[in-house]
Amino acid sequence: MGKLSVSKIEENYLYLISLCGMYGIIFTFCLYKNLSGITFPFCIAATAAAAFLFMRKTGVIIHKDFFLCVLGMMLLGISTIMTDNAFFHFFNWAGILLLLMTAMIQQINENKDWDFLRYVKNILILCGKTIISVFTPITHGIKLKKSGIEKRKNRIIKSIIMGVLAAVLFLLFVLPLLVYSDKIFARYFGKVLDVFKFSTGFGILFTFLFGSAILYAFFTALSGMNLTDFKEREKANKNPVTGITFSGILAAIYVFYSIIQICFLFLRVGNSLPEGITYSEYAHSGFWQLIVVSIINFITVIICKDIFKENNILKVLLLIISICTCIMTLSAAYRMILYISVYYLTFLRILVLWFLGVMLLVMFGVMLSIFKAKFNLFKYITIVAAVSYIILSFAKVDKIIAEYNITHWDQIKYEDIMYLIYGTSMDAAPVIENINVEEIENSDLYLSSEIEAYFTGIRDKGSSWRKWNYSTEKAKKAADKYFDKKRKEL
Repeated sequence: MGKLSVSKIEENYLYLISLCGMYGIIFTFCLYKNLSGITFPFCIAATAAAAFLFMRKTGVIIHKDFFLCVLGMMLLGISTIMTDNAFFHFFNWAGILLLLMTAMIQQINENKDWDFLRYVKNILILCGKTIISVFTPITHGIKLKKSGIEKRKNRIIKSIIMGVLAAVLFLLFVLPLLVYSDKIFARYFGKVLDVFKFSTGFGILFTFLFGSAILYAFFTALSGMNLTDFKEREKANKNPVTGITFSGILAAIYVFYSIIQICFLFLRVGNSLPEGITYSEYAHSGFWQLIVVSIINFITVIICKDIFKENNILKVLLLIISICTCIMTLSAAYRMILYISVYYLTFLRILVLWFLGVMLLVMFGVMLSIFKAKFNLFKYITIVAAVSYIILSFAKVDKIIAEYNITHWDQIKYEDIMYLIYGTSMDAAPVIENINVEEIENSDLYLSSEIEAYFTGIRDKGSSWRKWNYSTEKAKKAADKYFDKKRKEL
């Protein structure tokens, strides 16, 4: 396997800096003031292609895991242009970056037996090193110039720069003549110049430099990480007695708690609760606390598995804790479902249910890893999280919320419509358009004006083809239908 190194990057500096420059141009065109438009997936594809060429040039052998991660990145890029929800725009970006870092670490890592914590540690280190390495394109260029390497290629670059400067000086005299010679040319050339106002030009230049530098810095940081030559660190405590004692106490408390959940929440044994506690109060509370405990338990099991010497008793206790964590997760999910049945859907409540589902799948993987040492828990969690999140990002959550609430509300109220207008993205616009205001309790002219203002804002939202978004387009069509109905009513 070819090993990525700083020396190989320096040897191919001119090729790689040119690659970064071309990537910077695509990065700027796709993303400048446009983080969710139709050009976004093309930027993802360009990023994957640049990474591929970078690895090929530096002798890194490319494995199939890289292409699987690229597939996940592309799906996240496509889902970004399918929704108007800012939450998914942000976390799609985060997911793409995590998949890219995971893919690259996997490419240059010869040791596949890492534990979960080591993968997380190296991802965090890579983030820090990338930030620190942001000026390496300049330092490597200075080093190349001082060493006198590839002087001929440097002369070619200087010649190109001289040609560009000569062309600019020439056009300073010629362009005014062309502008005055043709009114149509003058009009369109003026529009081009409007793009290059100082503030705009500075923003474009900054975006270009950032895109170019961050690609070079990322691979420089990656090359500086020692992912192969490491010694298996010693366990913090070779004697598992401490872990058994700790886990045993936790397991006893969690088993007792789980029995209560099964009896009183799931089975409703005796159909009775302690005095002063109603079933509604009991079921509709506590899910936030259970989510926190479930996360803590996941971390606890991972750490105990990592720092203590293998022991069958410890494994059984960790398995019990994991099973109890699954029961807690199911308890939290059931409580949330009961809560939704009374107070209906919101974006946060859907996220909670999604997270609990992911947590349940993750804990199954943790239980497998307890008894199967070679089980790649990090890869399993990455696949579960990526697939689950991609499904969620394509689900049009705000539309689901609107459809569910309108269907299940006993009687739609003014406040309910206000939540749909101001609490959801434009993904919900096609559903809001079908609402009959006359059927709403306590409806008045103010509510009608709010809905009209909502669709007016959507209709008047202008954008270039670069910023085309599927959800925004559907919302505009819903706005057109709304105003068509308004005209017919008049």
